[in-house]
Amino acid sequence: MNLDRSDWLARVAGASLVIWKPPYMGHEFAGYVKEKIHFLEHHAGLTVVPGFETVWHFESKAAQSYLLSLAGIPTPRTFVTFDYDEAARQAGREEFPVVLKGSAGAGSVNVRAVRSREELMGFVRRAFSLTLWDRTAAGGRGRLSRLASGIGRDWFADFLRRRRRGEQPFGFAYWQEFVPGNDADLRITAIGDSFATGFWRDNRPGDFRASGSGRIDYDRPVPEEAMLACLGINRRFGFDSMAYDILFRDGRMLVSEMSYGYSDSAVHGVAGYWRLESPGCLRFVEGHTWPQDLWVDWAISKADAASGARAGTASPEGRDPER
Repeated sequence: MNLDRSDWLARVAGASLVIWKPPYMGHEFAGYVKEKIHFLEHHAGLTVVPGFETVWHFESKAAQSYLLSLAGIPTPRTFVTFDYDEAARQAGREEFPVVLKGSAGAGSVNVRAVRSREELMGFVRRAFSLTLWDRTAAGGRGRLSRLASGIGRDWFADFLRRRRRGEQPFGFAYWQEFVPGNDADLRITAIGDSFATGFWRDNRPGDFRASGSGRIDYDRPVPEEAMLACLGINRRFGFDSMAYDILFRDGRMLVSEMSYGYSDSAVHGVAGYWRLESPGCLRFVEGHTWPQDLWVDWAISKADAASGARAGTASPEGRDPER
């Protein structure tokens, strides 16, 4: 289903199941998509894959952190705030290095290591430049005087850029602890609570980042417990499809972030996928498989369960995993 068209509502008339995939990524576009998915599910009464529970936190690492924290899922220590004073205090007592991340972005875009307090404080001031500008008004000075006082400050150029773009006067800071000892990360793709695939991504040469490196290792064994854990997260939160980026510390997995958008060709490169046969029991299905095929299997199962629930004859827990 192409939800970009102007006649998208007419095209879903009479449907019971809508499967879609956006052609773009990005914070602004994601906002439009979330509005439409919410409308289709909560007002039109349709089953949608991926549904709102899957997409509402897309392009927002802050929102992801809320879910992971609520569920008690192990992650790198994460700091998220929209308050300048709190960000400045935390920057002053942080241990380095830390991994600075923008709220949106994939393939390690907007991700970098910060190795000093001075560098982190500079980021905080720039991130909250509109807040700091507003605070210059507290002294009762005129606009020209305030502009003159900003010249030479490390946040002033960022303030001018944001003001030209008409951004609202709030800031955002998000960073995670650096987890040493990882020369690769583990990418688990879980589709519904039924299917999972996995592969390792080696870091870029001389870099700590693996996402977007293109250095995929299909031969290194993928731990089944990681796939079971990710399928469990999908089940808990009602995710239709989610890719999880996983690091390890002392053998313990840490979910660094997640996204419903991912490269289908990377998943197709895996020699097969795993199907959940029963709680805690996975069966390997050999053969290169496009994730879209598994999406369709999951979508039909989800639609059947929704239809049965409306009729009072079935529930998601009772669906046939082989369907």
